[in-house]
Amino acid sequence: MKLKLTVATYSAVVLVKFVCYAITGYLAMLAEALHNVVDLLIFSALLYSEKVSAKPADHLHPLGHGLAKNLSGVVVAVVFITVVAFELFLEGIERILHPSAGRYPEFAVIVLVATILPPALLTLIYRGERSSTEESAFAELINDIASSLGAIFGIYFSSIGYPIADGLASIFIAVLISLNGYRLFKTNASYLLGRSPDESFYERVKAIVESFPEVEDVHDIIAIYMGENRIHLDMHVTVDGSMSVRDADELTARIAKKILQEIPEVAYVLIHVCAEKGKEFKTTYDSVMRRVFKM
Repeated sequence: MKLKLTVATYSAVVLVKFVCYAITGYLAMLAEALHNVVDLLIFSALLYSEKVSAKPADHLHPLGHGLAKNLSGVVVAVVFITVVAFELFLEGIERILHPSAGRYPEFAVIVLVATILPPALLTLIYRGERSSTEESAFAELINDIASSLGAIFGIYFSSIGYPIADGLASIFIAVLISLNGYRLFKTNASYLLGRSPDESFYERVKAIVESFPEVEDVHDIIAIYMGENRIHLDMHVTVDGSMSVRDADELTARIAKKILQEIPEVAYVLIHVCAEKGKEFKTTYDSVMRRVFKM
């Protein structure tokens, strides 16, 4: 609901700013309009990816479609944001080298002030606990307010005899878009490359598993995000070597149930039963397979 409202709001804001640019001719206004086009694409991609990521797992995607949100973030960052930022930067340099004054600066400033209000009000809606997509949307709303203020200063100083301010404002907005693109790329690419939760997650898992008296040790834990707040968890637990297969199977079922109850972000648990303690608390798939081939 929040993202749908944001998309609808920015559709109107983009239209207003393009009309204002056509009337006033300020490059900073064009930069702001294009920046909001980027915002609109980001919010639309996030909205669509939420729909895709909610699809259930299938045989082709056994871990589900949760990473669709991260894929959309990378695509938006690489394909569109960097291109727009680069073009705005070049246009800003051109306007600094060959400055020209815009028209109706008062009208342009009024439009920018008026169009700051919608994102400012939307930030109130995003207050409190936010999902990863909502966190990205909230950060972009703050970013957009900052760039609009930069555009206002650029147009104001251009109107009082400093025409290069229009080009400088355009470059300022281009830099903000670039930073936003880098942030989006870095965060989302990390998940696509198999990001693991922080140390506190592993400690929580360890505490839960070792609360079972039959467990002597937990080791070789591997946890990977397979979507927003969805973790694939793999681990080895050490038990008495004389334990029957049936008892070991029943124990792993109880451990898995307790983990799923106490750590809701865990969506899948795979537990291997061992007769000997392991040397590594956390590990990687490569490390585990190397030991297998040495046996």
